[in-house]
Amino acid sequence: MGFKSLRSKLIAIFVLVLSLLALATGLATLSTMKRDSEAQATEILNVATKVLRQALDIRAEQLSDSVRILAADFGFRRAVATAEQETIESVLQNHGSRINASLMLLLSPQGQLLASSDIAISMSDITPLFKQTVSGSNTTVADIIILNGQPYQLVLAPVKAPALIAWVGMGFPLDAPLAQEIKSITGLDISFVTKETNSIQLKSSTLDPAYQQLLPESLPLLLQQANTPLSNTEQDYISVALPLDKLQQLWAVQHLPNQRWLSSYQQFRQQLLLIFGAALSLALLVAFIFARSITRPLDALSLFARRIGQGFDDAPPAGGNDEIGLLGTTLHTMQINIRQREQQLLYNAEHDFLTGLYNRAAVDRLLPDILAQHAGSLLQINIQKFKHLNDVLGFNNADQLLVQLVKRLQTVLPQPLLLARLGGDEFLLVYDSLLTIAQVQGKLALLSEHYQLDNSVINIKFRAGVYHFFQSQQTVNDALRRTDIALDHALSTATHIAMYLQGQDESHQRDLTLIRDLPDALQNGQFYVVYQPKVDISKRQCHSAEALIRWQHPQLGFIPPDQFIALAEHAGNIGLITEWMLQQVLCQTALWWQQGMQVQIAVNLSVHDLLNPALTDNICSLLNQYQLPAAALALEVTESAIMQDADTVVRQLSQLRALGINLAIDDFGTGQSSLAYLKQLPVHEVKIDRAFIKDIENNANDALIVAATTQLAHSLGFSVTAEGLENRAGLPKLLHCGCDKVQGYYFAKPLQADNFSQWLLQFSTDNQSWFTAESIA
Repeated sequence: MGFKSLRSKLIAIFVLVLSLLALATGLATLSTMKRDSEAQATEILNVATKVLRQALDIRAEQLSDSVRILAADFGFRRAVATAEQETIESVLQNHGSRINASLMLLLSPQGQLLASSDIAISMSDITPLFKQTVSGSNTTVADIIILNGQPYQLVLAPVKAPALIAWVGMGFPLDAPLAQEIKSITGLDISFVTKETNSIQLKSSTLDPAYQQLLPESLPLLLQQANTPLSNTEQDYISVALPLDKLQQLWAVQHLPNQRWLSSYQQFRQQLLLIFGAALSLALLVAFIFARSITRPLDALSLFARRIGQGFDDAPPAGGNDEIGLLGTTLHTMQINIRQREQQLLYNAEHDFLTGLYNRAAVDRLLPDILAQHAGSLLQINIQKFKHLNDVLGFNNADQLLVQLVKRLQTVLPQPLLLARLGGDEFLLVYDSLLTIAQVQGKLALLSEHYQLDNSVINIKFRAGVYHFFQSQQTVNDALRRTDIALDHALSTATHIAMYLQGQDESHQRDLTLIRDLPDALQNGQFYVVYQPKVDISKRQCHSAEALIRWQHPQLGFIPPDQFIALAEHAGNIGLITEWMLQQVLCQTALWWQQGMQVQIAVNLSVHDLLNPALTDNICSLLNQYQLPAAALALEVTESAIMQDADTVVRQLSQLRALGINLAIDDFGTGQSSLAYLKQLPVHEVKIDRAFIKDIENNANDALIVAATTQLAHSLGFSVTAEGLENRAGLPKLLHCGCDKVQGYYFAKPLQADNFSQWLLQFSTDNQSWFTAESIA
């Protein structure tokens, strides 16, 4: 069982709380018991001290009584008075024997030792006690003193007849027998210790010999802290020292065995540990049962939740009325809601919200099986000019139109294998038969007419692309791409229906390759610029040219400009081409101007360039960079570009004209509204499209159009350039029509910069070969 599981955590918490509680209780109880036991031990020692002092006091009273009796004895007083030494010693011996006194003394009133039962005792030993008699000669004196190295409890009493004639004393030794006697009374061991100036000596003790050897180490501290119980870790006793004499030279040390006060404490501690161990074992058992009762339902719920997450539809585990049961009910409800939500999400993910048809995601899922198992046709249709219908009808009516169209797709036409809305107004129908153009026309005829919208009848037209697929030969991406290619080609057919033809996919892939490679091609030298002269035929001079871009692809070879320019406009990369072109052209033009060849070079702009608000600033910056006047640059714009957003284009051209840049309308005559806007355009030049020039010598209508256009342009203040002159025969016609400049293969094909420089030099020195008398007659 890992500690990360809930069961282990519950058990751990339960046991930890119980252990902490038991530990706190045990520590508090044991601490209290220990303090109580220590207090009891102190009390025992205090009682023993009192008993010791009381025992010594009783002995002192016995000695005092015996001494006073002896001092009052008539015979003894007479013997003392008459100095009968033998009688004195006999009396002292007799009286000492009666009370078992070990020492009998007789002193003169001046303190001289007259008689003693111990001949080893000297006068100097008695002096400390005798000094206590000076203050009161009629009073008995008792003290404990050391005589000849042995502690004695000694009493002195005055002998009077009637005046003081002597002092008589009796004493008991404080030795091992006394210690044993006191131990028998107190129940404690006792040691007698003498303390001299620089040493402490153990005189007698009831302790075991082993403990007696350890006692001297602790005596200094015991004597220093008198009457205070102290314990020693090396001894199993608590000891207390008390002085026995007034000079504190004799001490009694009482010893209380630790076992007497620790036994109950240790016994209780052992019982407490047993109780704690039993409680902990019981707690473990209860915690395990309790945790299991919680975790087993939770494990079942967890498994149930995991299977819900994996998509299994299981019955919920049995639950009760507690929170776990409520959780199980909640999970079951969640399972039902999730299943419903998944079904709804799955439906929404694969169905169009407006029409309810399959969407592109569903097509990606379902179409592979169809392509693998069938041979047939993919039919993709869309409504022509549907954006215009949206603008005219409004979005709500346009949506209603799509809904009605879907109903017809589902009911009027034969049911396809798959019907889906790919987006907007595009629908995909998959059939298991190879459709013909006639069959598609029949289907579209059923869909085209009589749509009721706001009490109006609407007829719509369709564009359709058809792709025939064969079993297990196509991927979904290939099939849809080829169907879309066919739909694009339907724009150029009369029926607006097109079949996918072999090779169109390769052309489409080629276009994608060109779009992909174009940005890098601009950087790695695949593009280059050529220049085609624009000859002033009236002055027979050439001071201008048109710059044209060329692309030599390393794999695909030469790419015609009309191909990659259109692709760049669709892909949004035309700005890159224009920026590169202006850089290259102005750099080359600056070089020519430095060489004395002041030519004006024209660059074509697309509608995307004219809609760029930064165009004027960018061109001005480039002119400043290459130190060229604005007259060195000309810009050409097609009529179709102007028509897309005339107001914006006119404002942009006005800004460029204000810089001093020459502006021209390219391919004039091919637009639909050229005359209406011509008077508003801030341009300098009109270039007549080559469609009217290439056959002008043979087509009188072309000549009339060119003449009329030239006259109109001149009347509006524009110069006229004719594009596409390819032979000598057309030159007189253009001179007759009044054209100012001519551009075409007759004078020169588009030339690279070095070749253009050579051609320009040749033309400036010998231009008569182009203008013979026959050609201009």
